[in-house]
Amino acid sequence: MKIVIFGIGFLGTKLMDYFLLKGFNVVGASISSRNSIVKEIDARNKKEVEELLIINKPDIVIDTIALSSYYSCEKNHDLCKALNYSTAKNIAEVCKVINSKMIFISSSYVFDGEKGNYSETDKTNSTNEYARTKVLAEKKVLELKNSIVIRTEPMYGFDKGNNELKAGTNTFKSNVKNGYPNMLRSPIFIDDVPKIIFELIKNNQTGIFHIAGPQKTKWIDFLKKFASLINLQDKVKIVDSSSWILKPPHDSSLNTSKINALGINTVSFGNAQKKLREQLNN
Repeated sequence: MKIVIFGIGFLGTKLMDYFLLKGFNVVGASISSRNSIVKEIDARNKKEVEELLIINKPDIVIDTIALSSYYSCEKNHDLCKALNYSTAKNIAEVCKVINSKMIFISSSYVFDGEKGNYSETDKTNSTNEYARTKVLAEKKVLELKNSIVIRTEPMYGFDKGNNELKAGTNTFKSNVKNGYPNMLRSPIFIDDVPKIIFELIKNNQTGIFHIAGPQKTKWIDFLKKFASLINLQDKVKIVDSSSWILKPPHDSSLNTSKINALGINTVSFGNAQKKLREQLNN
């Protein structure tokens, strides 16, 4: 089976490593190429997408491309739409022509965060430009009958490419500023995500799936526990957010009953720590 993965960043690298170990024929596509199996492709250019996919004829196409910083999205709507929607639209349209299964990575931020514990049947209610473009992309991808949309909570883990711990868009090279200390999340260990995608492919699933960690917690508390793995918890700071251009969703936690019913579960932070320490030591 051949897989093309668009966007070889934090998640895309994990996906490539996982599926290569599984024996899949994997081709990466990224706006900047690091090695011979990652093609230099700008997915905003549909012709480049067509050339890559028509030549390779993959069974599965996974799209992880995103401008993930919702602050950057608010400051540059055009770039936000280009990276979060136009790229997905281009990939989806080519997947339809070559009859490839498309898997699109979306976000819990498509919800307004007023109630939390969102299920796949809850209506999206985006409150920022990042989320609005993700909703547009989801709709386009779901026009394909054989597609999957995966909404995730913030992913955390060891970023091998940059040799650092990462949680959402946060690293600990400088202070991590939190202006909303009561914000709730159910963060997911990034190493779980490739395994979940593999199970969904293996079981011929389609539609929307929510994936998240098993525990809901204050995001700032999680960041401190996560940073404590490298003794950098003091870099997590509460700051005044009165001048911020955007308020993030208060509780974007996702209900994972749908994947749990398929026998798929995610690990707790406590259980992830052992693997993280091994990765840090190596």
